[in-house]
Amino acid sequence: MKKTILKSQFKSAIKRGTGQAHLILQAHPKLNVSKLIIKAALHNHSYDNQAEGSRADYVFELIQLSKHRAKIRRAIFKALAREKKDIGALDQLFNLAALYAKQGDEAARKAMYRRFYKKTIKGAELIGEEAIIEMDGLEGLKYVASVKGKIIQNDPEECDDSFMLDDFQENNPDIDVYAAFEQAAKSDHAIKIYFDTILANKFSVYKRERPQYNYSIVTEKINSGAVVPLPPVGAKELSKSDIKKLANDFLKETDRLRQEKYLRVFDRVKFPFDHQVILKIAKGKNKRKDRLIEYAVNALRYFSDPAIREFALSIIPKAKHPANYTNLLVSNYQEGDGKLLEGLVSKAKKQHKIHALVWSFVDIYKANQTKDCQAPLLALYHKMTCGVHRKEIVEILLKNEALTERILPELRYDSYAETRQLITTSL
Repeated sequence: MKKTILKSQFKSAIKRGTGQAHLILQAHPKLNVSKLIIKAALHNHSYDNQAEGSRADYVFELIQLSKHRAKIRRAIFKALAREKKDIGALDQLFNLAALYAKQGDEAARKAMYRRFYKKTIKGAELIGEEAIIEMDGLEGLKYVASVKGKIIQNDPEECDDSFMLDDFQENNPDIDVYAAFEQAAKSDHAIKIYFDTILANKFSVYKRERPQYNYSIVTEKINSGAVVPLPPVGAKELSKSDIKKLANDFLKETDRLRQEKYLRVFDRVKFPFDHQVILKIAKGKNKRKDRLIEYAVNALRYFSDPAIREFALSIIPKAKHPANYTNLLVSNYQEGDGKLLEGLVSKAKKQHKIHALVWSFVDIYKANQTKDCQAPLLALYHKMTCGVHRKEIVEILLKNEALTERILPELRYDSYAETRQLITTSL
């Protein structure tokens, strides 16, 4: 296979976070893709860094397969010293440096300590603390505590609780963490400040008392303009009577923004009356100032009706944002619809549009077990950069016996640990 084709495939795979990148480099060790590995090391390519976390382990495995390890290592340490904009990138760089340090690379360890709490990013000043603690254990914990103590000393309004120590204690039951800190506080003033502070603000896990969701509470939230008038936990608490009262109020409502709030409720719980009024809203025109149509569609996913299916098949192919309407098929899917959904993926170019589709595709195929899921879900697999949803796609493909032999080997090297675990436990 030509190098240009291999590099193109590797570029796509490493950006998406699939194990294909590992298999390519494993089979072609002389292939120079160092620039692509450096780019993936210096920028977390995942769609949602916060949800997916660092891809350091994934990238580090690729570094070990590369013939250009020294070049990549230098680039990582240089970026660790300079990165001051991208939180996800900085977190990943710390984690990569920690992996080097665990292999005995003392320069990596020193680089982490030099950078910690330097050139801070607003809102994420302590990025790297978990990597340092993971790397150096109790001594790393003491160092982070010392830095936090200095922060508190310089700003009396700063505070902290004992979560960091309690979490370390739970993960290291053979170490008496509090005794170690009591001793360290005798000779390190910054640690003493930190230790005294957390003892005064002992962290405790507790369940916040809140009233059970009912008609009055949801109505109050709608009236106050709350973005989410009914969270998932509240949906389980509403009585049938509460739901009917809310439905009656919705039927009387004429304001679009307030209608949207009610439909956000009926996205969580099934509308108890005839759904024709909601279908009429769903057929209306989208407006930029609200998401009324989107939530009308979401409310209709609980209903199976030829009229809903007919509307879905007419609107989805021509909609500017088809993901706003695909949930109409959750309860109205038929064999062969996979071709329609696959076509939507092929047209989607930008990641936010691809990601919008995956939400409803997952709902559709969780509600409709069929091998017809294969083509659209594999199309998503080969385009999206979200490791979290890739795991859900693999789960659905496995359940429907639609996972192809072609991608099976690469799942063992996926950037998302839960996907690796999933394929290991399923085979």
